[in-house]
Amino acid sequence: MDQLGEGQGRTADATKGVVSHIPQFDSSAIGQASKLADIASSVTDPIRDALAGTDFGSLSSSFPSSLTDEVTKAFDASALKLPDYDLGGAFEGMTPNYTIPDHSSMYRELSSYPKSSWQQLIILGNGFDLQCGLHSRFGDFFKPRFEVIAGIESYSRAAWESVLEDSDLTLWDFILEANIDDAWCDVEGEMERWILSYSDQNSKTSLFWGALKAVKRADLFTDGMTCTVWREGGRRLAGEEDDRTHLFCNIARYVLTINPELSDEQCTPEFFVKLLKRDLGRLERAFGAHLSKEIDDNNEYVGECRNLCRMIVEDGKQSDEDFYVSTSVLSFNYTSVAEDHFDKGDDGVFVNIHGKLGEDIIFGIDGKDCMDNPVAVPFTKTYRLMLRGGSRTGGLISTANSSNLQDATDVIKFYGHSLGRADYSYFQSIFDGVDLYESETVLVFYFPLDSSDNSERINNERRSKLANSINNLLVAYGATMDNSDHGKNLMHKLLLEGRLIIRGLPVD
Repeated sequence: MDQLGEGQGRTADATKGVVSHIPQFDSSAIGQASKLADIASSVTDPIRDALAGTDFGSLSSSFPSSLTDEVTKAFDASALKLPDYDLGGAFEGMTPNYTIPDHSSMYRELSSYPKSSWQQLIILGNGFDLQCGLHSRFGDFFKPRFEVIAGIESYSRAAWESVLEDSDLTLWDFILEANIDDAWCDVEGEMERWILSYSDQNSKTSLFWGALKAVKRADLFTDGMTCTVWREGGRRLAGEEDDRTHLFCNIARYVLTINPELSDEQCTPEFFVKLLKRDLGRLERAFGAHLSKEIDDNNEYVGECRNLCRMIVEDGKQSDEDFYVSTSVLSFNYTSVAEDHFDKGDDGVFVNIHGKLGEDIIFGIDGKDCMDNPVAVPFTKTYRLMLRGGSRTGGLISTANSSNLQDATDVIKFYGHSLGRADYSYFQSIFDGVDLYESETVLVFYFPLDSSDNSERINNERRSKLANSINNLLVAYGATMDNSDHGKNLMHKLLLEGRLIIRGLPVD
């Protein structure tokens, strides 16, 4: 097993006596840490330059949306000019020399003292279920739904009524069908783009107001007429050659088909927002039904889930004979099979933060910069969690403060999470809770280690992609810290202390 943070000093309080134990750094690890210090500095400098003079409180409109402005580009590692370094390769060289520190030998020598606690938090994303063979991508769910939309060949009211009666399509399906072509489907990112566009009331530039204006058009249905044109991808009504216009008109046809008596006076922004909220709930229920069926039809999922859970938990886990060990899990998935296969130990908990199958599940946007926006608030994960009664997250981490830094959660492991902006609020709360900068908490980021003929190329690509996502996350988190200098050198410090690890996890 690899070594992670061998150089950490740890203080154990036993029967009010304080015993200091400071293992020695591996000499090769020191050299690699120094090399990474230079790399981290080269990353930090352009970030500092890009963010100089930036008021982070003003990022509410730019940061949550697409990365288009210069300030937000600074958060993207791929935008940094690093001609001599590859972050993934740098992590690759360092990884083998660090593992989660094993203090059990010290405590065996002090067997007369009571045991100390050791806690790990495991954060799971959809990559976990995918690795276990579950077809749980948004793309898997939306593909047949998008095919139904693409197959609509007639623009008569009767044809649209027939399609919508025979399917469970929602307003969000039409929104997403025109804007998503990736297998992962950034549903929450697209939701955010649409909801925040409410503030721009220009129908020529705003998605929200452009769609609302289209609902009031009089020429949306042909009802026997043939004023259509051919365009690559299928037949469209004349005047809808532009993709954006076609999207708005499809949305309008959906709205008018399910509300045939809707008048222009009734077609208000408030009506449209209400319909978006209602159909979000319908979409969530449809996705839940899809996942449930996938689990029922997959005979190998439970076994794969059990094996992967064991591998993640046991990596670097301390001995139960020497520590009070606990494992908590924060799952961003809607499946809960994994809960049965995690050994939570003494005080661990398992939380499906966005709901789970059999109960309400939640799609939503990050509330970090939206909670003062009355239109956006009902679509935030924070607000929707509150409506559901919240989630019991007590026990997920051991918090730290200036007087008990050694009691913070020892290790936080990430598996299968994209580290996307939609969940930054959660990570900020966790990092604040353990006092990431000052404590000894170790971050471990896993990727599935490929063993095929092209394994070297594939693993390097996976490592580099994950390294960029980690950089984006830590830069964004560093910007929230009260001490700006600490924020700028956070990754530098974690690397030097052996507390930031990227590791490939062997899987079948």
